[in-house]
Parts: sequence; structure tokens; C-alpha cells
Amino acid sequence: MTSNENQVTENSPTEAEEQTPGNKVFRIVCMTFCLAVTVLFLWVWHHQTQFNDHYRKATFLMRNGEAAQAIEAYQKAIKNKTRTIFLAEEPSVYNNLGQAYLYAEEYAAAIANFKKVIEMAPDIVEGYVNLTTAYLQQNLPTDARASCLHALQTFPKTALLHYNLACAYALEGESQKAVDSLTQAIDLNPELKPLAQQEGALKGIVSELP
Repeated sequence: MTSNENQVTENSPTEAEEQTPGNKVFRIVCMTFCLAVTVLFLWVWHHQTQFNDHYRKATFLMRNGEAAQAIEAYQKAIKNKTRTIFLAEEPSVYNNLGQAYLYAEEYAAAIANFKKVIEMAPDIVEGYVNLTTAYLQQNLPTDARASCLHALQTFPKTALLHYNLACAYALEGESQKAVDSLTQAIDLNPELKPLAQQEGALKGIVSELP
């Protein structure tokens, strides 16, 4: 009986034997990995939360016509968004920032942000519409025309692109081309006709519509 007990004792692994160097390294690696994942999650969550807060604040400010403050808030939102690492792409915030710059008549900055929107989301027409609008407001009809023609190759049924193209042609003195483009715009969206009647560049063109 004593012999059997001794046999069991001799075959039982000791605590020192269980904690081999390989096991210790494995546990350290697992703990380090879990800690790193937790820290990364908290980092992303913090900056995503900050992004959401600044984004909402900026949107509220724009609704109240406070473009300068909205620009600052959107910039802070973008700064935090870029730190979310895996979720950094957010074209809507660049689009809204561009709109804020456009409202503040800071056209170069607006154009830069709308180009960023197109770069990030080339399959969304809004960036192209806003870019061509910014060119027109900066009195750059040649750039507006080129951008409209380029975008219409991908979005041929977008009424606002045809409308902006008509404005560009009108500013360049291309009356017939302006009429043709405005006609296409109104065919796609009849609600644009009253807008054209108030548009400085198109007032004389509307009367020539078929």
C-alpha cells in the first residue's frame, strides 16, 4: 500500500514542472495580446465618441448659420476620426465641412474638401455636384464645365449636374449649349425651372427653353 502511494506521488507533476518556460511565454503573449486589444478598443471607442460629439455640434451650428464655429467643430471631428484607425473613412464629414466653407465663402477650402469627398467616395454623385457648385460660386465656369462633363459620364441622369453645366455654359457665353443642358436638367427634375428663373446666369436662358 505504501509502495502504491509512493508510486502515485512520484508520477504526479509538480507545480514547477507545469510552469515550463514555454507555458510561461505563451501566457505572457496571451495576456499582452488581450491587453493590447483592450487598449486599442478603448482608443478607437474614445475617438469615435469624440467624433460623434463634434459632428453633432458642427451640424447644429450650421443649422444656425454659424459657419466659422461649424468649421472648427468639423475639423475637430475629422481629427478624431483619423485616429479611429479602422473607421477613419468618413466622406460625409468632409462634404459637410466643404459646405461650411462654401457658406463662409472660403471657396478654395471648399473645393479641396469636395475633392476629398470624391477621392474617398467616387461612386457618390454629391461630391461632384458640390464641387461644380463651388467652382461656379468662385466664378470658375471652365473648371465647373470640365467637372460636370466628367461627372456626367458616370452620372448621366443627375439633374443638378446638367443644371450646373448650363450655368457654366451661360457664364462662358455658350447660350445654345446652356439651353440644351438646362432643358435636360428640367426634364429630369421640373422643380429646377423656378430655380433657374432666379439664377443670375440663367435668367436669360430660361426664356429660350423649348
